[in-house]
Amino acid sequence: MPTINSFIRFLHASPGTPAVDIYTDGNLAVKNLAYNELSEYLVTGPEDMHIQLFSAGKTENPLLDTTLTIPPSEAITAAIIGTLPDISLLPIFVNVVPRDNDDALIRFTNLSPALTDADLAIEDGATLFSNVGYTQVTDYEIIPPGSYTLRLRNAKGDDSVLASGSIEIEPRTAYTVYAIGLTEDEPPLQIGFYSDLIPNISNQVKETVFRKDTSFGSQAPRINLFYE
Repeated sequence: MPTINSFIRFLHASPGTPAVDIYTDGNLAVKNLAYNELSEYLVTGPEDMHIQLFSAGKTENPLLDTTLTIPPSEAITAAIIGTLPDISLLPIFVNVVPRDNDDALIRFTNLSPALTDADLAIEDGATLFSNVGYTQVTDYEIIPPGSYTLRLRNAKGDDSVLASGSIEIEPRTAYTVYAIGLTEDEPPLQIGFYSDLIPNISNQVKETVFRKDTSFGSQAPRINLFYE
């Protein structure tokens, strides 16, 4: 039978917010998570998790004090969004079912509080997602494996490129691309992404393992959940 345990990690997507220490149910779970960094997955049971964010090294005056309901058997990326003092957590569920092929998947979420509606397109190619509002998470779409340059545009603007970034799409992998940052202030708009391996239909017993993805150059390594 599948485990009822769930997994949660945190993405710091709040521009202007300092690095944070994250406490879950009163315990230090993530230390010194900086802007545009992604934590490792934490294992948790289904519960109402009490989450507090403090400026790194502090234990008083939390920047955020909230409760997040964790369903069973889920993998969740909790994005820290907004700008101080109005920050919050946006839970983003993996939401991929086991597949019997090598398809890759891609989706887009707008985490920029300065970007009302955004389009994400392939350079010199198709628009992948249109009119994605702030905090909206699209459904996954199939994308052929390969190297892509992505362009972020304001859906209600003059079609000028606001940000761009490259991505290497691997088979059997689900990618979540996100917009982060500000349009007229620092830090500027950027495109980021994280990935999870798609469970493959098989009669074999699956084991969950963690691996670091170090393909981001100067960015912090991403921690991905793989099913093997």
